[in-house]
Amino acid sequence: MKREKKTSINRVLFSIFSITLLFNACNTGERGTHIEELKCCNISNPEGIDTPSLSWKIKSSRQGITQTAWEIEIASRQELLEKGEADIWKSGKQPSAQQFGIQPGTDFKEGASYFWRVRIWEENDEATQWSEPAGFSIGLFNESSWKAKWITYADPGQHALPYFRKTFSTDKGKKISKAIVYFCGLGAGELSLNGNTVDPTRLLDPAQTDYDQLALYSTFDVTSHLKNGENVIGVMLGGGWFSQKEAWQGANFSYGDPMLRLQLVISYKDGSQTILGSDESWEWREGPVRKSNIYLGETYDANYEIEGWNKVGSSSEGWQKALAATKDMPPRLLPQLIPPIRKKEVLSAEKIWQDSLDNWIFDFGVNVAGIPLLKVNETEGTEITIRFAEGIDQNKGLDFRSTGWIHHGEIFKDHYICKGKGVEEWAPRFTYHGYRYAELSGATKIPDKETLKLIVAHSDIEQTGTFECADEQINKLHELALRTVKSNVHGIPTDCPIREKCGWLGDVHAYVKMANMNFQMENFWHKYLGDIRSGASREEKNTLFHERYNNTFYFTDKAVGIPYMIAPGKRLCGVASPDWGTALVQLPWWIYVYYGNRQILEEFYPQMKQWTLYVNSLARSEERKKLYNKETSSIVYQGLGDWCAPKYESADPTPVEFTSTAFHFLDAKIMEEAARLFDKKEDMALFSLMQEEIAREMIAIMYDPVNKTFGTQTADAMALDLGLVPDGDEKAVSASIVRNMKEKSEGFMHCGIFGLCRIGSMLARHGNAEAAWNMFTKKGEHSFEWMWKSADATTLWETLPVNEITRKSVVSSSYNHPMQAGFDISFFEDIAGISPDPSGYGFKVIRFQPLFCDFLPWAKTSIETPYGSASSSWKKKGNGLEWEIVIPPNSSGLVAPPYEQEFSVNGEKMENCHFLKKETVEGKDVYKFPSGNYKIVF
Repeated sequence: MKREKKTSINRVLFSIFSITLLFNACNTGERGTHIEELKCCNISNPEGIDTPSLSWKIKSSRQGITQTAWEIEIASRQELLEKGEADIWKSGKQPSAQQFGIQPGTDFKEGASYFWRVRIWEENDEATQWSEPAGFSIGLFNESSWKAKWITYADPGQHALPYFRKTFSTDKGKKISKAIVYFCGLGAGELSLNGNTVDPTRLLDPAQTDYDQLALYSTFDVTSHLKNGENVIGVMLGGGWFSQKEAWQGANFSYGDPMLRLQLVISYKDGSQTILGSDESWEWREGPVRKSNIYLGETYDANYEIEGWNKVGSSSEGWQKALAATKDMPPRLLPQLIPPIRKKEVLSAEKIWQDSLDNWIFDFGVNVAGIPLLKVNETEGTEITIRFAEGIDQNKGLDFRSTGWIHHGEIFKDHYICKGKGVEEWAPRFTYHGYRYAELSGATKIPDKETLKLIVAHSDIEQTGTFECADEQINKLHELALRTVKSNVHGIPTDCPIREKCGWLGDVHAYVKMANMNFQMENFWHKYLGDIRSGASREEKNTLFHERYNNTFYFTDKAVGIPYMIAPGKRLCGVASPDWGTALVQLPWWIYVYYGNRQILEEFYPQMKQWTLYVNSLARSEERKKLYNKETSSIVYQGLGDWCAPKYESADPTPVEFTSTAFHFLDAKIMEEAARLFDKKEDMALFSLMQEEIAREMIAIMYDPVNKTFGTQTADAMALDLGLVPDGDEKAVSASIVRNMKEKSEGFMHCGIFGLCRIGSMLARHGNAEAAWNMFTKKGEHSFEWMWKSADATTLWETLPVNEITRKSVVSSSYNHPMQAGFDISFFEDIAGISPDPSGYGFKVIRFQPLFCDFLPWAKTSIETPYGSASSSWKKKGNGLEWEIVIPPNSSGLVAPPYEQEFSVNGEKMENCHFLKKETVEGKDVYKFPSGNYKIVF
């Protein structure tokens, strides 16, 4: 009995102890809240950056987490950080809710490594535990820090592309703590150490730039590649974009002959360093890449391979000393902070057949960007040719029309010459292609799926958004949009991956928002803005400007700061028209809206302002107005217009003056908001007045107040999106879009790239969600479905083949154009219902507002915001609806219910949810939710 009593007492004591532990855990600063995903410049543990910009994510199982302060410590060694002895910077407690874009208030040494950690304070003024340490290293950004020379080889025009190498030794008596390589190979380089490629997944590194102004270098941690004693560093060098002069009918877009600059820094544990730089002591020799062109393809002769060329002990016979480059070197080298182009996946052919000429045709099932992977066992000297296309002709051979080869002078192909020593496997290094079909000729044996594969390659942007719904057609559209965008990120945002491979400004702003929802694009866009700026930095006399469309031009002087149609590169295609150059204003703004990055907006504010004032001068220019209407003062008549709309018998195009002037209005609107953000009162007044003048004149000249329309689907969608519709007419203008679709375009959309990215959202948000739903899900001819049912499209064409009249007219255009992908934003923001709210851009405040709940059973999306993961997932259940939302810590949600009825939250009636704050926004009840996970039931 006593024993039983003692046991009971022990149980009670243990229970009390357990409850106390649980209570204490719930009331400490940790309380399930901790810090993860430390990044510097949006990269985990980056090597070779310039200016550190720190960020972190807050993880917690509790609702309503807000950060009230942060503290960062930075040390030169990780052990110092762990001891609490940070020797570089201690911020102290900084009252702030900011958790990204933190720039430490101290100086950093070039080439040095650093370690950092962070903790935060919550709303109750209790601190979390310190995060786990993260690291970064500073690169080289002063010319004096480069001990390496630019080197090249003799008579590049007379030789194949070279091998370069250098033998060196580490200090045998010392232990290596870290070894870093800073490397720029122009146009592209492949780096190896002791016979092993340092990063075999990379392709065409570094990214393209305006090389006459700057080039990028990549940083590699090669510590694990070094051996104690003698080592060999090797480089294979290709022309890339830098030396491109054969394509475009031989137009000389080259910056110079291939060259490289490499600096290896070996740090020892005793604090000493060894620095090895490229110089005349390096050796070069012709390699197996006999020629290569970024467009035309690559020729590789395996008989010129040198076994062990980049290993210790290889013979020096036939090798020559490298030459110091004396011309065409980029004046600046900057670290590459965007993801490199990588080989992402390998596709096998879905079908193989022979065409009428006995060539073997491989169908890989989807149109992508990549390179072939060849595997053969042939005799020495066997020449194998691979050609590429996006389509096939009536005879089941390759149809080269969409490749644009006629503009380049020859069909794109890769060429491999066998060495005849067993199974040979090869993929080109210094080119890439856009294709679905490949033609194999020259092989003496019947090929199979192992003979030729396709390596998908694109910039390694992280996919941060997901979307799925109950309708397979919408899912298919989303799939095509994603594949098209990924096919067109190769260091720059290209228009297409096979024919032009150019960074057209107007293409980009047509799909920037959907790209931001699907991918982490912040660094990528920042780099591209730098490309636009570097291209715009030259003054040019009497140069080409676009008057109308892409076929009427005029000539005058271009000022410094005004961009060209294309960036970067020497193929410019004239000065940017108002509807293309608006990208210079829009991109920094959409980076701010989706990523909360004020620094980029502030950095480019001067160029944004210059552009907006320049377009305003066009609107007021008597010379530019004389062909149109001399009485106007705010209408912009120059531009290309709503590019690449599908064709119909009766539909009218949107006037150029509408789209160009509407973008001018948007530019002025963005400038006013940016000026307000930076407290530039004079600019606020300037751009506010400019907006008023533009809107007043557009409405007076272009708006039909009786029929409530600006005349076309694109014009009405843009007017609704940009805020140009007279107050109170919004639903009527949205209804005009529906009427136009029925009367002019077979009940379907008739929009080019500027309307397509807006029409779905503008219909849904202004009372016509059913019309938007019908547009996205329509079957048969005059529908999105027609693209894959009739045209077998697996990506978005330059002009969408939504009907037969369009399909037949655009077979010679590109089949892979991301400018058409802008519609995908509606899937995230309107179907699943998640978007950045203007009351807190960068997803500080997340708007949840699904508008399609009456038309499909379920939809779901997740995105990675600067604050963490957010999601919206809803499904119908019986006569009700269940809606699950996730709001990451340190942000909040503005929830607009799809139905005007009471609901419960996490099982509690709404009136009992005291954390809810009801607001009225644009006449609609919305509810402010703190961070957390919620299940809302109607």
